[in-house]
Amino acid sequence: MHTDNKPQKNDRMDGGGAIVAWLKNAGVKNVFSVSGGPINAVYRACANQGLPLIHARHEAAACFMAEAQSRVTGKAGAAVVTLGPGVTNAVTPGLVATLAGTPIIIVGAKAGTKSDDRGAGMAYDVLPIMKNVTKWAARCTDPNRLQEYLDMAWRNMWAGRPGPVFLEVPSDILSTPLASEAIGTCPPLPGTPGVCASDADAAIKLLGNSKKPLLILGDELFWHRSERLVETIEKHNLAFATMRLARGIVSERHPNWFGPAYIPCNATLKQALADTDCIMLLGHHFEFDLEFGDSVGAGARIIQVCSDQELLHRNKRADVAVAASPAAFVEILAGLPALNTDKAWSSGLVAAWNKEHAAQLGQGDAAGIHPIAAVDAVSEAAPDNTIYVTSHGNIDFWADARLRISAPGRYLRAGQSGALGAEVPYGAGASFADPKAPVVVFVGDGGVGFHISELDTAERYGRAFIIVVLDDEMWGAIALPQEQIFGETYEMTLPRRDWTKVAEGLGGRGYFARDPAEIKKALGDAIASGKPAIIQVPVRSVISPYMAYIS
Repeated sequence: MHTDNKPQKNDRMDGGGAIVAWLKNAGVKNVFSVSGGPINAVYRACANQGLPLIHARHEAAACFMAEAQSRVTGKAGAAVVTLGPGVTNAVTPGLVATLAGTPIIIVGAKAGTKSDDRGAGMAYDVLPIMKNVTKWAARCTDPNRLQEYLDMAWRNMWAGRPGPVFLEVPSDILSTPLASEAIGTCPPLPGTPGVCASDADAAIKLLGNSKKPLLILGDELFWHRSERLVETIEKHNLAFATMRLARGIVSERHPNWFGPAYIPCNATLKQALADTDCIMLLGHHFEFDLEFGDSVGAGARIIQVCSDQELLHRNKRADVAVAASPAAFVEILAGLPALNTDKAWSSGLVAAWNKEHAAQLGQGDAAGIHPIAAVDAVSEAAPDNTIYVTSHGNIDFWADARLRISAPGRYLRAGQSGALGAEVPYGAGASFADPKAPVVVFVGDGGVGFHISELDTAERYGRAFIIVVLDDEMWGAIALPQEQIFGETYEMTLPRRDWTKVAEGLGGRGYFARDPAEIKKALGDAIASGKPAIIQVPVRSVISPYMAYIS
């Protein structure tokens, strides 16, 4: 028996319950969020329906964690944020996910409908902002239409190139009971188009005349994979390079892999694009890491395959542009007789990359070891199933070219937008996506400061990831080019802080390692501890080939 001074419990499904039920039907495994009273209905529904709620320290970090989960699992991630500044804190992750092509749904609260246009606390019209940084953004003001709006969000999230979507829901709608508790399943994933006969014939004819074909594997292959990709590479003896999300789609220990498909850290790729007679660009377009196609030789013919027609011919006109799933195109390649390729040319690319890779090795001095030595020590000691995270700083660019990724979803490069700050939340998010895999974040002493408190988030939920802080006591990505261009730097130095104590204060482990042997020992101990950790490594300030190139 309740009394009048106690709240009455209404067990009918409300708007928050409908959202959580829909997220569960969509296969979402965790909801990432930060405390907000207007979203209490969602929190209650998560508890009642058994959908794990992960409470982060900042909305940007929560959204980055959702994106990391998507990059690891290949499924949609989800974040729920409170109104006003809670939503605007999600702007940068929305932009990053848009540029990366990562499917996440961000649900944002809004002031109650009775407070519209009255200056309610924290209230602001954020919809125009979110429309600019996501694929789709809308507002639902009827609890009985939430299924309809969520289904629209789902279709837009997956249509063509995947990306983030945003749905704003007023707080009173979240807590209003539905007329019906029936929440259906979300729509099926959009089908990927097959290769039409004329496109197949044109591509086959072009390949029949090719002696030096080049294969670039792009992001779409992460979302729509082919079981026959390795067979195709080996049958036709194709040298291949991998874009960001495609890294690990085929093990990068494969003898035909000749490095990441980023020209700034792969001079072999730049030369290959100039020398090849046929480029197969699957599931991608000629973006900035491919120099917008400017390095392609005059004699090269281009076959571009992408299910999103908007990306076809972007920046560089293709000779054969196929609006289809790259996986469907791989099936056609697998069924062809072996191409008459120049095996010496293909093997020469691999040899040239391996030589370039070996030539990067550097030595240590009193200021610390070379960043390469630190990255190599970690990768040599880490288990094969390790998930690596890098970003868009000078330190991270050293890691790009050193790592060899052996499986999909093991490499999260937070660099499409150039935004620092995603690295640590990506590490936390990856630990929730795959708790059994070690997670290693490479970051500099600048980038680590953005969201370091998310070590606490991982520790609170019994998750672990390891941050390797490559500490050169400066904002190296900007300082080193400044020094080269102007002969001086401007407010670029950073004092050496004890990041190990920060880790310990947040419930984790801290290690200070000065050489490869100490790094390997610290990594092994951190993994065995099952705790989030920081390994701080003093390194020399050495400009990476990537940073030198783009500067």
